[in-house]
Amino acid sequence: MNLDIPSGNLEITPEPDPYTLTLPPGGPGLTWQLPEECDPATALPCVVLADRAGLTEFAALQRGLRTLGVPSLRIDAEAIDDLRIAADIADRSLTVNGRRIVPTVTWVRHFSPRAIPNSANSPFRADSWCALVAQMSRLAAHHLPGGPDIGRLIQLDDAARAGIRTPRTIVTTDPAAASDSLPGDRVIVKALDGHFVETEPGTLAGVFPEIMDTAAARGLSVRDAPMIVQEYVDHGVELRVYFLEGEIRTFRVSKPSPEALWCDADSVSVCRVTTPQSVVGAVRRLADLWGLRYGAFDFLMTRHGPVFLEVNSDGDWRWFESKAGVDDVSMAVLAMVRTLHSQAAPKPAAPIDLTGFLTLGTGRCAPAEQVRPAMDASVLGTFEIRMDGSLVRISARKTRLLAAILLLSPNQVVATDQLIDSLWGETPPPTARKNLQVHVSELRRKTGDRISYEGWGYRLDATPDELDLLRFRHLAGAGRDLRRRGDGEAALNLLDDATRLWRGRPLVEFSGVPLVDEAVSRCTELYLTVSEDWAELKIERGGHVEVLTRLDDLVSYFPTRERLIAARMTALVGCGRAPEALSQFESLRRHLAAELGIDPSPALRKIYEAILQGRLEDPWSYVCQELDT
Repeated sequence: MNLDIPSGNLEITPEPDPYTLTLPPGGPGLTWQLPEECDPATALPCVVLADRAGLTEFAALQRGLRTLGVPSLRIDAEAIDDLRIAADIADRSLTVNGRRIVPTVTWVRHFSPRAIPNSANSPFRADSWCALVAQMSRLAAHHLPGGPDIGRLIQLDDAARAGIRTPRTIVTTDPAAASDSLPGDRVIVKALDGHFVETEPGTLAGVFPEIMDTAAARGLSVRDAPMIVQEYVDHGVELRVYFLEGEIRTFRVSKPSPEALWCDADSVSVCRVTTPQSVVGAVRRLADLWGLRYGAFDFLMTRHGPVFLEVNSDGDWRWFESKAGVDDVSMAVLAMVRTLHSQAAPKPAAPIDLTGFLTLGTGRCAPAEQVRPAMDASVLGTFEIRMDGSLVRISARKTRLLAAILLLSPNQVVATDQLIDSLWGETPPPTARKNLQVHVSELRRKTGDRISYEGWGYRLDATPDELDLLRFRHLAGAGRDLRRRGDGEAALNLLDDATRLWRGRPLVEFSGVPLVDEAVSRCTELYLTVSEDWAELKIERGGHVEVLTRLDDLVSYFPTRERLIAARMTALVGCGRAPEALSQFESLRRHLAAELGIDPSPALRKIYEAILQGRLEDPWSYVCQELDT
């Protein structure tokens, strides 16, 4: 069991035992969040979460899922005495306390035999329950965190084989002898597995990492259990990086000692930062290697690039968010689980049209099918909708905002509560739901009846021919896929078509609306990635002038995005403007130093040094080898 629970989720026992920690009490039991009207005997597609009663991550996630209309069940390890369960392998359904569900997404965290009450007296019972939860999670369409349970040694070995720097590490029962074998004048001694052992349900004995001078480590006695002894890596910044099904959120963590996270939370500072591109590449490589959908990665940033320490697939996120004053990871977790549930939940069958059947043999014809007007909607820039070629005028701001929100999530249900919050803010009027229906009716009339109500929210149906966002995603995905398969020329054409759909910053008129800002941020990230792919392919074909023309404005808006900087520096050299390329590097270095306290990546430094020495014969080879994300 690899617990990664900062002190915000723990109560520290007073002296004389500072390393014994207690999980706060929770409301043990099953927590259902289901639609108001559902038949207990009907198998309901449902998210299943299993963890500990006193932890906050799944409690917050379940509240969010309820807001979005996603059914969920949370099982606490402390609650199994009240649990009556039957698993039907034939249809992968579960009957839990008389209610039948089909798990769409399962996520198990901190659920171990030692967490189950009376496990010491009945280890078979505890092991059996944990086996059921673990195996049940694998029967769902999607299970989190994904991938196998990977120990620290395997993590470090895999990372090193993937070309990612790691600290020199020895596992030993003789830490004194191991210390002499490691470089530097300091070492870190830490547990091989988790930092905690659960001696009884809710009581955790901590074994925290300790930084020691090598001279002091030589005096350590032989241990009765294997420990990790690791070289101490001098670094400027420590990063906690969350990977969530492709999304990445990063925090800078400053603490006076390794154990401060658990024992002295007030001394720890956390802030949200932009993820360095070198870290993005490392995280994506490792997550792909291990099949992870979620993971909390720890990196050190040095002058020579990132150093990977470990990944915890059970890593908590709420404490880090609260210290930083944000909810970025919680929102990304909620979006990830909702998307996976939507993919797995069976779609309702289309209603059967009996008109033709009823008119058979009557000599009457079925009424002609009504043809909807053609729609052409644009959200990648100034917002507009055209029907049959004519601009649709929507004067009411709330109706325009509603249309923009639905078009940013095409073919997906947007929860009614989210729409109300976006349209009216924190203090909606008592008539907000009725007013929303009025705006929907108006919009439905203007868009050819493309909006449907799904019981908990509204969905606007569109095809790539009708919405620029869908065309952009399709072209971007197809172009990047062709590039991965080695067809650079075809990829370049598709990526070029994708970037030309971008007509400036999307939906500026609705800036500040959280639901819009989040969607625009995701679109912008994809646009930047596609632009980088296009620029790299264009540079390979000698199109330096075109690359500069297109990237100049982007670099000014995103001055620390290293792939953009690398492409622009290379294009500048290709146009005979090497001094400007060197100046671009210096500008990046100042930004990174001010924002993260780190230097540019080794890949960019190689390009810089090659330009400086006038030997940049194949500039893009550095980027292809080291900055490819």
